[in-house]
Amino acid sequence: MGSNFQIKWILGTFLTVFFQVIFLRDLALGNLAFCFIYLWIIVKAPMQIPIFYGLIGAFGLGWLVDIFYNTHGIHAFATVLIAFLRPVFFKLLTPANGYDDRSTVSLSEMKWLWFFPYIFLMLLTHHVILFFLEASDVTLVGLSLMKALLSTFLGMVVFGILELFHQEN
Repeated sequence: MGSNFQIKWILGTFLTVFFQVIFLRDLALGNLAFCFIYLWIIVKAPMQIPIFYGLIGAFGLGWLVDIFYNTHGIHAFATVLIAFLRPVFFKLLTPANGYDDRSTVSLSEMKWLWFFPYIFLMLLTHHVILFFLEASDVTLVGLSLMKALLSTFLGMVVFGILELFHQEN
């Protein structure tokens, strides 16, 4: 990872968080589907990133969103959890011939049969934890699951569109 990549990654992170807290904070479809675009940073992180850096970055990212959403750590918890489970998802979705050392998380490289299940696992895990912690009541399990599923599908559509614009060929 060169310094040019790191500068682009840091700038992209700040722009993504800015867009999340300014424009997407109060945006919801039917008050059931929420778009958490800040997860794009964790989803698209390099495959070879050390787990420690991934966890620290996920905590900082989630905590920053928690500050603006006034959610007392639930975004940080859910984001750290998906950063922790990310290597497990990679192992679960490993292609027959494995990953190349230069592999990146992208639709153009991994194709849709790998990319969308990966996004689905990441987003569903994050959203289930997030909405269950937010509800903190057993009677709201159905509503929490509905929010998690609808937000996951909305996120998959948005991330798919972002990936189409992010093609590096």
